[in-house]
Amino acid sequence: MLIALELIALSINMFYEPSKVAAGGATGIAILLYEAVDVPTSFSVFGINIVMLVISYFYLERMTTVKLIFGSFVLPLFLLITPVINLIPHPFTSVIIGSIIFGIGLAILYTLDMSSGGTTVPPMIIHRHFEIDKYISLFVIDGIVCIGNIFVTGWVSFGLAVMSVAISSVVIKLCTMFEDKYINF
Repeated sequence: MLIALELIALSINMFYEPSKVAAGGATGIAILLYEAVDVPTSFSVFGINIVMLVISYFYLERMTTVKLIFGSFVLPLFLLITPVINLIPHPFTSVIIGSIIFGIGLAILYTLDMSSGGTTVPPMIIHRHFEIDKYISLFVIDGIVCIGNIFVTGWVSFGLAVMSVAISSVVIKLCTMFEDKYINF
């Protein structure tokens, strides 16, 4: 799980944030806040995760909340200690590579039935109470965050964010197919 969380932190700090691309989730909201009002992403993610943990405590099962705690604290810590470096100055290439790394990190978390917290909580609540698929709710939340790029960093960032969500989704699917085929034989 630590490797997965660090892969996510690397993708944020070395690919998304330097390219000013908010591709969904709490980290995307944090990037938008950083660009709009200069709040460090690690602080924003931590704040969002705390709020989501409190909501989880009241609306989800206790074991689910317990599973969220580790990722909710470790990801902001990793974002804080991982340097923000613009490894690839070309945003298009940077976002492609960042999306692949991000997708691998998320796939590992999903395989472990864990989470980095944040915006994964509302879809869990919606699923539990209204039986709407978690992926649909998460897609809507990520879409709203992607749209935030238009107002904060512009249309190009919006396009790159949408591309990033698509790439990450494909990587997650490929990784989970690989896991199903070769690891869970």
